Amino acid sequence: MVHNFSEQPSLLTQILAELRDVNIQKDQMRFRRNIERAGEIMAYEISKELSWKKESVQTPLGIAECDVLAEQPVLATVLRAGLPLHQGLLNYFDKADNAFISAFRSHHQ
Repeated sequence: MVHNFSEQPSLLTQILAELRDVNIQKDQMRFRRNIERAGEIMAYEISKELSWKKESVQTPLGIAECDVLAEQPVLATVLRAGLPLHQGLLNYFDKADNAFISAFRSHHQ
């Protein structure tokens, strides 16, 4: 399933605008943080499409039935450029397994 996050205005479209802004791109820390923030928002949106199950949780007031992920995702990214986005996803899917791919570009003249 493909979701175009740019179709509806949201905080994510604001972040995407900043990521595309040539002046903001010069601030490396802000650029990386915006990619991480985009990953966090995407994690929330992705979570809506995952499978969930009911689980009994002991609270100070008794037992509560809570929705929890039926299965943890595996997060995979291409090393370097994808790391901030991966971290944003991992901030929310903190029990997920991780996979990394190393790649390089062969520039032809």
